[in-house]
Parts: sequence; C-alpha cells; structure tokens
Amino acid sequence: MAAGSQNDGGADIDLGSLFDDDSSMGTMVDNSLFAEPEIPHLPMLAAFGRFEILGRLARGGMAEVYLARDTSADGSTRHLVLKRVLPEMANDAEFKRLFLEEGQLAVRLYHSNVCHVYECGEIDGTAFLAMEWLYGPTLRALLRRAGPQQGVPAAVGAWMMAQTAAALEYVHHARGTDGKALNIVHRDVSPHNIMLSWDGVVKLLDFGIAKTTKSGSTAASGKLEGKSGYMSPEQARGLSLDARSDVFSLGICLYEVLTGRPLYKREGHVQTLTAIVEEPPPSARAANAQVPEELDAIVKKALAKRVEDRYQSAAEFETALNGWIAASGELASERRLALLLGSYFNAEDKAPLPKGSAKLTGTFSALTDGSAASGVLASFDHSPDPLPVVFDSSDEQPLVPSFPNLSPNALLAPPKIAPARRWSSLALGAGLFLLATGAGLAAAYFVFG
Repeated sequence: MAAGSQNDGGADIDLGSLFDDDSSMGTMVDNSLFAEPEIPHLPMLAAFGRFEILGRLARGGMAEVYLARDTSADGSTRHLVLKRVLPEMANDAEFKRLFLEEGQLAVRLYHSNVCHVYECGEIDGTAFLAMEWLYGPTLRALLRRAGPQQGVPAAVGAWMMAQTAAALEYVHHARGTDGKALNIVHRDVSPHNIMLSWDGVVKLLDFGIAKTTKSGSTAASGKLEGKSGYMSPEQARGLSLDARSDVFSLGICLYEVLTGRPLYKREGHVQTLTAIVEEPPPSARAANAQVPEELDAIVKKALAKRVEDRYQSAAEFETALNGWIAASGELASERRLALLLGSYFNAEDKAPLPKGSAKLTGTFSALTDGSAASGVLASFDHSPDPLPVVFDSSDEQPLVPSFPNLSPNALLAPPKIAPARRWSSLALGAGLFLLATGAGLAAAYFVFG
C-alpha cells in the first residue's frame, strides 16, 4: 500500500503505512490522521523457515493463519500473513496440490483492490502461502456493527462495492504467463472475503476455490463450492459459471450493506439454496426506506436470476454504482470509509492480534488445541460483539464442499417450484433425511426436488 493518499480536494496527505512494507522503517505504523494505534515490536513465538511467527489469527478445518514477520537479506522487515496447511492435512497430496494451486493462481494477481500473495511453496514438507497483511476488519465485521442501524450510509456502501467490482473486473480478465486469458471466477465473493483497512482501502481476498478455464467447472466435479448464502442461482444448481456469477454474489453483498441484514440466510442449506434459485429479486428499499430508488434498481439488476438479465460484467456493475454516486452528490472516498470504521471500532478492536493468539500448544507443528475460528483467512472479528448481532458468527461457514456427487442430468435440470402440499411433504422428508445425512441434503434436494 502506498504511504500517501489523497484527501477530497486531491492534495496529497501522508497517511504512512498501516502495515510493514519492504522499506527500512521496520515495524513502525503511522499514528497520525486517523489516530491508529502504534503496533509494538511483537515478540517471536516460533519460527517457520525464515518467517517469525508472532501469533495465530485464525484456524480452520484445513489450514491455519498467522501474523508473521519476514526479514530480507538487507535487514528490512515487513509484516505479512502466513497461511499454512494443518499438520493433520500435510500428508493429503490432493489437498496440498489444490492449496498450492490457489497460491500459484493468486500470486499472478496485482491490483490495488486485490490482496496480494507474495509467494507460495513448501517448508519442511508443509505447504504455505505468504500474503499481504490487511490491517483492518472484514466487511462482515462492519456489517455486524452497522446492522442495527440498517447498514452503512448508501454512498459509502455503493463505493465499497464499486471498489470490489473493480477488483473482480481485473481478476476476470487476468492473463497467464502465456498471455492467454485465465477466465477466473472467484466463486466465493462474500463479506467474509472483503477486507477494509483502517485507512479506508477495500480489498478482495481468498481465491481458495476460484476456478479458471484450465481447472474445470463445478458441473464436472459434481461439488458445490462456496458459502451457501452467497451463491448465484447457477452456482447453487451446480452449473458451469462465468464472471456473471460473481456479479450476483456481489449484488448480495450490496443488498446486505444497504440494509444491514442477511439476504438469503435461512434455517439450513436446502432452504437457503431454494431461496436463491426461486425467490424473485428482492427490494433493498423495502427493507430500508432510506435506500434511494435508483440504487435499489441497481441491486435488483445485479440479483437477476437469469444471467442475461444481470450486469454482464463487473465493470458494468462498477460503472452503474459510480454513476449513481456521482449523480447523488454524496461524498464517498477512502477517507469517509476510514472515519466510518473509526465510529464503529475502538482501540481494542484495532489490536493487531486477537485475544489468545499467543496460545501455542506444544511445538509449532502441533497446534491442535481445536480452538474455533471464523474462517481460514485473517479476520479481526474475534470477540463477542456488545451490540445487537444481525450477522451472527455462528452462520460463518467457509465452504460447503461436502455435497455428494450429482449426475449431470440432475445438475442441468431446471429447478421445479413444487405445489404447497408437495412442498410440505418434501420439507418433512428433507428434515428426516438431514438427520441421517447432514450436509449432503442440500445437493440431494436439487436431485429429488
């Protein structure tokens, strides 16, 4: 991140770096314009190759994430995030291959609104990714705070989504080393994977389940991948995807930013996926009367069920959002987002490491205390929220990868809207089946429904 930024009049102001870079400034963090807390020199708790482990940020079912310090040959240092495969997964050759493929894909991406992956590889047989440290909360953490106030101001919300759309447009048109288009589809666009730095920068992260034209489609693999509440209709049905699927997912995020409430959260995966496939595009204005009609129309178009009726690219979505912001005359900038974050988060929230991050059990390679984590990537949404919770942390499920394989005919069949009586019988049968088979029910519904 550049050390300088611009105020609303265009003049340069020195914000400093909110996380370490390659300069000789060591671990200093600016403490000026927005009164960010100074980060002390954190002690090293363990070593992983050349990386100094400073604390654990999160732990998921397959990987764990640490704040680390890297010292270059010239003695300069920087903070970064180290994502490492869990020891119990280290011998799973297929998972390791997929993990490293994520890194090889992400390391190619350079954009101001995309979290950069510096390198990927293996140390002592353990696969890892070294990533840019995004010092700030997730969009989801902001929504949990802003939810009781019916979301964030419309102009700020639209601006954040326009920034994310710019990141998606870049990703969708990224090219490989051979110059050929990769045709990447992110597949997991959600508030969990949109980071907000304390100085107001928006970045998209986590390409763990992104696919390119070379890696195949969901229809070919027979698995649903992504967070169920943020899938597109075609993703929920297991069909082949293109960039317009990510547009739909970002449309869900826009709705939630403007209303402060989840759009497709239902009692279970079956109900959630059914709502995504069958329910008509919702009105954000109906949920929050403060949403302007023109912006509500943008939400509805992004959430169109038919891909042909949506914005046909992330760039088109971004243009619509920026056009509305300009026409509204509202202020939307990094500075305003930074001030908004400052109104919802205090100094304790801005601690660089969550509580309990130094709790390492045994050796570094034996972190198996089973502590819960919100996901595989770094998040500062780590403590009980004293405000009324609209976005409940119990709903945070990083992936839904465990559906049984489906036949191509079942995947390609259009969803059927069952009569009320048949739906009641199906719901009863679904409930019993859920007790017996768990997560596999979601996909089974689309086979038998």
